[in-house]
Amino acid sequence: MLTNLLQEWKLKSPRLVATIGLLTLLLIALLSFVSARNFQTAAVLRQNTDRNLYEARGFKSAFEKSKNSLSALYLHPQSTSLEDFSAAENEVRAGLRNLHDLQGNNKIQTRRVQKISFLTETKLKDWYQRASDISNGLRANARELQNTLSDSTVAEIEQTLVDFINEEAATLEERVVSAENHLRQIMLLFTIALLCGAGLFLLAIFTWRKEIKNRKAGELYLEAANKKSQEMLKLKSSFLANMSHEIRTPLNGIIGMSKLLEHSPLNDRQMEYVETIKTSSASLLSLINDILDFSKIESGKFQLEETNFELASLLKSTVSIVEYSAKAKNLEIILDVQEEVPEFYTGDPLRIRQILLNLLNNAIKFSDQGPILLRVSKQEYEDHSSAKLLFEVIDRGVGFDHETRAKLFQSFSQGDNSMSRRYGGTGLGLAISKQIVEMMNGTIDAESVAGQGSRFFFSLTLKIAKYDHSIQSISSISSVKPLQAHILVAEDNRINQKVAEEMLGLMGCTCKVVENGQLAIQILQNEDFDLILMDAQMPIMDGYEATRAIRQGQAGTANKAIPILATTANAIKGDIELCLEAGMNDYISKPIAFNDLAFKIEKWIARGRSAIDEITVKKLKAQAGAHSEKFFKELVEIFAEDAPEAVSKMRIHLDSKNFEAIPPIAHTLKSSAAILGALRLKDLAERVERSKTEPITEQQLKLLIDSIDKELIFALEDLMNKVKIKDSTEKKTSPRKSQKPEAGV
Repeated sequence: MLTNLLQEWKLKSPRLVATIGLLTLLLIALLSFVSARNFQTAAVLRQNTDRNLYEARGFKSAFEKSKNSLSALYLHPQSTSLEDFSAAENEVRAGLRNLHDLQGNNKIQTRRVQKISFLTETKLKDWYQRASDISNGLRANARELQNTLSDSTVAEIEQTLVDFINEEAATLEERVVSAENHLRQIMLLFTIALLCGAGLFLLAIFTWRKEIKNRKAGELYLEAANKKSQEMLKLKSSFLANMSHEIRTPLNGIIGMSKLLEHSPLNDRQMEYVETIKTSSASLLSLINDILDFSKIESGKFQLEETNFELASLLKSTVSIVEYSAKAKNLEIILDVQEEVPEFYTGDPLRIRQILLNLLNNAIKFSDQGPILLRVSKQEYEDHSSAKLLFEVIDRGVGFDHETRAKLFQSFSQGDNSMSRRYGGTGLGLAISKQIVEMMNGTIDAESVAGQGSRFFFSLTLKIAKYDHSIQSISSISSVKPLQAHILVAEDNRINQKVAEEMLGLMGCTCKVVENGQLAIQILQNEDFDLILMDAQMPIMDGYEATRAIRQGQAGTANKAIPILATTANAIKGDIELCLEAGMNDYISKPIAFNDLAFKIEKWIARGRSAIDEITVKKLKAQAGAHSEKFFKELVEIFAEDAPEAVSKMRIHLDSKNFEAIPPIAHTLKSSAAILGALRLKDLAERVERSKTEPITEQQLKLLIDSIDKELIFALEDLMNKVKIKDSTEKKTSPRKSQKPEAGV
């Protein structure tokens, strides 16, 4: 088929090229004709402008002549007569008539000529009367005569005439240039016509000898198109980041203040108002998240996290979020978790909760009678380390038919238009849920009978995690215990400042607020803080730059390792890597949740300023027994030798785009860091390790490796200090140990 098309093209291409050539020549001829007409028109207009200038200058000369005639008649009445003045006067009027006749459609110049005519006619009548008086022997006052020859009317006539002449001179210059341009255009078109004619003639002869396809040109075109597509994606991501920041910043104030208001003394009606604000702001936040999530999925930037979590606490927190909406419609939500379901898992609990929230909110939205059942059961064990779970949300709502079911998981789609009008929503929730489930290698579906209810269900295979005291999710925190900490808040938005102050006060913390990173560095030099809440986007010096400066010691050596938590309204994936690369310890997205903030503050204050966890080191030494110090020193020396080499290898593979070789190196580094208590280094290495199974951009991977490199410096410094301190202690006690054998000799 393709061969036949190529043969047909080879036969027809000369005729086609010849036809195109003929049409091109006709087009050039038409353009040449138009240019010639334009040139002719420009020449005529230039001639008219020349006449205007000639007549204007003639009128000016006649007007001056009439003034001079009147002066001569006054000074030399014996040699000058009234007829001489009348002759000059007639020349002025003739010049005015000629000027008026030449103006045509030029309204501005016509008005100027009319103005000159009116003023001149008035002045000529006055001058003629004075000339008659002088001619009849009436001696005029010299000062009055001088005034009438140079009064404001004469000045206005002369100025208007100057404006007229200047306008015509400028017009003449433009028309000369226009005529020259049209002439050059004619010559250029004529030259192009000759070249095109010759080129197209040759092309028509030799077209059949040329290849139809040029593989290299096709590749270059695709490469350019791909580059343009990438640029558009970057612009889209930038827009989404800005939109997220601009919307989330005021939303942080709304949600934060309503949370604080909830802790103040309120009557039932006021509490109802607060609950309405919370519900509305939560709905708005959910809407923003849906739009951003959909865009991130579409652009391939949506990523899953992997952390340990407790299923029961995840489910309870999920139900608690939608419980208020359910109670408002007198609906009961029943949670049923079968006994054989394991308790602890490794996965992305926030995304699982997002799916469940979408399904539960839909059930509440489309139900007028309850109950609504959330059931979790174990389908099977994949192996000893993972289990396949079935999540079900069953309601007794409006239901849907088979035709509607086919559209449920499509983007921007609801059952029908009447549902969209009655129940609202973007139609993105189920589409996003389907995408997330499929990214987790699961399946999601629904079944229903119209008017009787619906059952939405999805299955996931999750890794089973052993119980560990460190397994704790933010969702499992029901209350916040009082904290004792002095915190520096760097935030430029006054509403967010107030929210942070009140939240920290409720937690039992004290704080100071500054408007930018530069002020944060200054106050750190004079005051001690336990932790910094650093906004990413601030004037004068933003959070990234300020954090780098603090880590370099510009805020004092003691603050180089102070915990810094980023607070930003940007929700696009990739911002967290920017924060980590700058040297921040963690990331809190706005709107800031009270429990989220409390949990992370408690976590990082507990870790302190050391890059090494003391509890882990003590456990390690306890396991080594009597030779613990020597064993620990040897481990540190091995780590100090191997870890920088591992980072160097990751950079080499990154530069050569051998991305598959990086996760195994990160895995080894993660294990070593975990053994020695370098917990933040372990977390960073684990993020890099997950790049093997999770989508991540090259830029994000580079930022993570940069973060590992910076954190490694702090970790090695702390480890070396611990070894040196012990060595110093041993050196002080060693002489006494050496004396005992000598005493026994």
